[in-house]
Amino acid sequence: MSDRELAEAIELIPDRLYWVALHTVPKTSLKSHFFSIDHDLIYEPFFADFGPLNLSMVYRYCKMLEAKLADAALADRRIVHYCSHDPKKRANAATLICAFQ
Repeated sequence: MSDRELAEAIELIPDRLYWVALHTVPKTSLKSHFFSIDHDLIYEPFFADFGPLNLSMVYRYCKMLEAKLADAALADRRIVHYCSHDPKKRANAATLICAFQ
């Protein structure tokens, strides 16, 4: 994650948990663990809607993020939830990180 991208990230837990929308997939680093739900938690639309995700997906996301924060292998790394700039994916990703709070 570049300094510019980090400057645009929203810090939710100081030096630990971040959320950011990126144009490209970030490269793995020793300081940060990146993950995305863009292709894992997908809303099934009824018509032209795009969310929000159902409660089962919200629960799965919260448990997954809780596990990442508790993982000893990630203890010294920033955990960064990133998403694409696609408006629908960004809105659903933002809703999930807010639900975790």
